[in-house]
This record gives sequence, C-alpha cells and structure tokens, in this order.
Amino acid sequence: MTQAAYILLNVQSGMLEKVQEGLKHIVEVTEVYAVYGIYDLIVKIEFGTMDELKNQVLNNNIILEGVKNSMTMICVN
Repeated sequence: MTQAAYILLNVQSGMLEKVQEGLKHIVEVTEVYAVYGIYDLIVKIEFGTMDELKNQVLNNNIILEGVKNSMTMICVN
C-alpha cells in the first residue's frame, strides 16, 4: 500500500514558478497545486512504505531553494 503525505509550502516572492519546476524533478512528488491563502503550494508525495515516507519528511528532502517554510501532514489512511 502506498503511503502519502501533503506538504504545505510558503515560497519567497517571485520564486513560485522556480519551486514548482524543481518539484517536477522529484520522483516521489505526485501532485502540486498553487493555492491562495496562508500557503502558496500544496504538494503530495508518495512512498512504498511508511519508513521511506518518514525518512523523507525527517530529512526535509522536499524543500528547495525559494521555500521559506513548510508544514507536513502524513496521511494515516
């Protein structure tokens, strides 16, 4: 069963397109949406196991240049 998480990103002004482009090159990223509100992007990542997902989240490997901060929500079912 695939394990998923959603990551909410705040992006520096003028860097939205660069961050979106960088996310396209990360295999585990399955969806990216620009949104209005407190955050600028919602990113869905998927892994084969919960251990792989936790390792990725703990190492913050999804954060690219231009990202100010993030919040990660791991899906439980």
